[in-house]
Amino acid sequence: MRTVFTAEDVKNIIETIFNGNLRQFLISKGNVPYNNPNSEKILLIDEDDGTQQEKDLAEYLNIKFYNWKERLVEKRDDDLGKDQKFSVFEDWVQSLNISMNEAYALVEKIDEEVTASQDIDSSTIIGKITFLIQADKIKNLDYYVSKIRNAFLGVPQDIQNSFGDVIKAYIMMGALTYDQEPFVSQLGETLIVSANFRLSYLANALTWTDTEIEISLNGDDTYDENGNIIGESKYLKMPITKASFQNIFTSNALPTSARPDLTGFVASSLSMAKTFTFFDFNKELTMQFNDLFWSCSAYRVNGVVAAVKDVNIPVFIRIKSNGKSYVYKDVIDNMQKSLTNNDFNISSITTKGWGKIE
Repeated sequence: MRTVFTAEDVKNIIETIFNGNLRQFLISKGNVPYNNPNSEKILLIDEDDGTQQEKDLAEYLNIKFYNWKERLVEKRDDDLGKDQKFSVFEDWVQSLNISMNEAYALVEKIDEEVTASQDIDSSTIIGKITFLIQADKIKNLDYYVSKIRNAFLGVPQDIQNSFGDVIKAYIMMGALTYDQEPFVSQLGETLIVSANFRLSYLANALTWTDTEIEISLNGDDTYDENGNIIGESKYLKMPITKASFQNIFTSNALPTSARPDLTGFVASSLSMAKTFTFFDFNKELTMQFNDLFWSCSAYRVNGVVAAVKDVNIPVFIRIKSNGKSYVYKDVIDNMQKSLTNNDFNISSITTKGWGKIE
């Protein structure tokens, strides 16, 4: 069965991101401990007397999320006289008067791009959040939306669907945009702003974070008889934009024994090629690659004539996946650096298996 995300499901996900379990905390009157990993403490200063108060950011914003419609107070017509029926606008006004400090957010599903397959459960949901919020809170909301966007960028999230299955999802939050100029309502001076979001998921899928890549240009670690590292590890990490691994089998064509009219293949050797692409970050491993790249073919280094070098440069790569660790000793096959005016530097390195016999 494919995962079904209704507008209510999407609203619950967005509400949990912004408010944590604030709703349960308030309903239980504090019996359920408040937990919101995305929020933080802020300092409120009273402009009249200068008193300071520390308050949770999500509690201060006090945003109530809803979809389709939100009716805060319901009045039955039969409770009124025949000539005293509330209009929709009057009902809305009276509802707002009850909670002057509450802000509201309408969560909508704008579109959904699904994968046309019965055995691949994947989709991208595009949505929009429209906020009705007090003008004095807008800067805090802008900061909070930006903080949430940065916290979820490229970080896979585990979401349980209606069938109880855990799916991997990426959530991208857009920037806050200005929809309507400030106007006076029963909430005071208010603004209408909005932010788009995108939720992409794939059931039973591995992501980038499930495979850990470490590289050493200073040799392999020292291990005890049980495979545990002795002392400090020599391996370093760096942000990699793309990594590709390819096992290459060398095979020979032979006629099959039972059917000489058919040709079969027998593998005689195996090699692995690895390519890593990354930005020139100011990090230890990246700077080591930079020094290695520029010094490889240099005639002089810091004014001194370079000595003859061994072109077989060992690179140790450690991969951790599915609870196991794999170490490869490679030689650099090629290195490339792309410098573009008005853009960031991009480097890549390709390695292949080490062939020297020690």
